[in-house]
Amino acid sequence: MDPGKTKINKKVWYLSGLVLLVLIAALAFNFIFPASAALGDEQISELRSKYPVYEGSPPLAVMRERGLKEMLSLCDAVILGEVTEALPEYSVVLVEGNDTPEGKIYEKGEQLGLQMQNTASFMQYRVKVAEVISAKSSGQGEGDDGQEADIKSQAEKTSEQAESISGQAESISDDIIIAVNSQLRGYMPEPEAGMRIVTPVKKGDGKHDGKYFYSRVGFYYVTDDGFVLSAYVEDEDNRFTGRTLEYLKRKIKGMM
Repeated sequence: MDPGKTKINKKVWYLSGLVLLVLIAALAFNFIFPASAALGDEQISELRSKYPVYEGSPPLAVMRERGLKEMLSLCDAVILGEVTEALPEYSVVLVEGNDTPEGKIYEKGEQLGLQMQNTASFMQYRVKVAEVISAKSSGQGEGDDGQEADIKSQAEKTSEQAESISGQAESISDDIIIAVNSQLRGYMPEPEAGMRIVTPVKKGDGKHDGKYFYSRVGFYYVTDDGFVLSAYVEDEDNRFTGRTLEYLKRKIKGMM
């Protein structure tokens, strides 16, 4: 046997094997990270009937829209979960007694014949948590009043404080209730049972103990095939609508 030919044959087999390995690796990469790992504008438009965008403010309210980075800096955690049911609304009494500044304002308003609101209602949804995408350790939250509707009456302002995205962080259980002020109906996401969602959450306290408040900023729907659509108008620097859930998760982890 010609030694030269044997050496050439070995090189051919080596190169063929190397090319085959490269092709297999490329196919595997394309399978895991397909080039089409983003929805087109037409696909997104079609999905919007099921996964709407919320914007604007209620009458008599001024809502300061926060960006995603700011909202993530204020929340306790960002969760991935499935809405299992919409629960009946619950109400809280805003002012009890007249020995507090709020109570004195409320009493004075009634004396002047003003129509004062002393209760606030909240929409609530039970969510089965599949994953805590990112969470802060206790004490990392910034003291801020979160995204709120700055409604003119003192009682309404007090009610809006309940949806604050601020305060002390805590571990998230497998089953939680997320809530939002009913005055914001039509301006905040109202997810249906069976929907998968990604959202920042903040633990309630006092009369809201056991609840977690959410907002539209940072709220994403997850489609059946693993893409995400925002429930809010995204800012220029952080647009994830149409991208995969895994892509969004990586970005959120990098921002918190």
